[in-house]
Amino acid sequence: MRAIFFISAGLMFYAYAGYPVLLAIIGAIRSEPESGPNAEPEEKDWPSLSVIVAAYNEESVITQRVENFTHCEYAGESELIVVSDGSNDRTAEIVAGFGSNCVRVIKQSTRQGKGVAVNVGAAHANGEILVFSDANAMFDRNALAALVGPFHNPRVGLVTGISRYPDGTIGSAYQRYELMLKRLESRMGAIATADGAIYAMRRSLFRELDPVLINDFTHPILVALQGFDSVLAADAVCREDFSSAGEFARQVRMVSQAALVYFRFIPSLIRDRRWRSIAILTSHKMLRWLTAPILAAAVLSTLALAPQGGIYGFALLAELALALVAVAGFAANRMGLDSKATFVYQFVTLNCAQAIGLWRCFSGQVPVVWKPRDL
Repeated sequence: MRAIFFISAGLMFYAYAGYPVLLAIIGAIRSEPESGPNAEPEEKDWPSLSVIVAAYNEESVITQRVENFTHCEYAGESELIVVSDGSNDRTAEIVAGFGSNCVRVIKQSTRQGKGVAVNVGAAHANGEILVFSDANAMFDRNALAALVGPFHNPRVGLVTGISRYPDGTIGSAYQRYELMLKRLESRMGAIATADGAIYAMRRSLFRELDPVLINDFTHPILVALQGFDSVLAADAVCREDFSSAGEFARQVRMVSQAALVYFRFIPSLIRDRRWRSIAILTSHKMLRWLTAPILAAAVLSTLALAPQGGIYGFALLAELALALVAVAGFAANRMGLDSKATFVYQFVTLNCAQAIGLWRCFSGQVPVVWKPRDL
């Protein structure tokens, strides 16, 4: 039991505290500069780009999304491609109604999932840089320029921006922690995942994906396997509304898809000796997905060892306090109250969702299409 206690406690500490500290130390002693400085290329060097949006029944936001694209400042050629994935509302009609050469819509008669839509959009794109986004993601005016800037470094194959959520939400708190990790990973030239609402990659590195593979998790791996870096452009910002409705199911789906990518590509990463990517993916993602079972092992071992007192008694008190705060958060959440305790409750439930998603991956229940949370 002692071994289980210390191993589980050590893994929890490493996943949430030790890993960022280790990244910071390695980054501080690296003598070479970052892979993706956010410098703008000369005017004549701005590459053409294609923004690809997979949309399903997005008539409520698609007008705003197209207008947002047209208002973005970018010195080079750019186009927006909206792939209507079997929409049965006015999504495709609205996009077509803009009548612009730089805004196109591709209609798929049947719904085949985001993976297929991304492949179709990329196949019809004219840009040297492919930008992937969502229908409800609104870019800041300089986001495209900031996103493309790091590509002047020939080593950079993928650049991710960041999504901003309303302050005070669990999405906001989680985003700040994720941003810290991505900043540190970016200094290493590899990131665990791109932000699905705003990221870009060189068209020459794009490969048609199996539709079941989630693109924002797969693309950084594909870039690494081709010998290129993935970096963060912190000035490339988009805004998204955050709703907790359906978040549990969303986390289950996303983790099941991401875990499938992890296990499918780990053999290739090992074969090509991409140890940096393996370490980042395992530390940043896999250990987080295992938080719930690791925490359960820690609690069970603590209960068995608590009669011995000392560190085990202290650990039991800490676990009881965490449980009480989570229960208080659950009650506050049910009553619609704004409480710090709700963050603990949401942290626990989301980690349970991630564990379920991992199990869904192992049991072969990975979805290709899904119902958007707001529908």
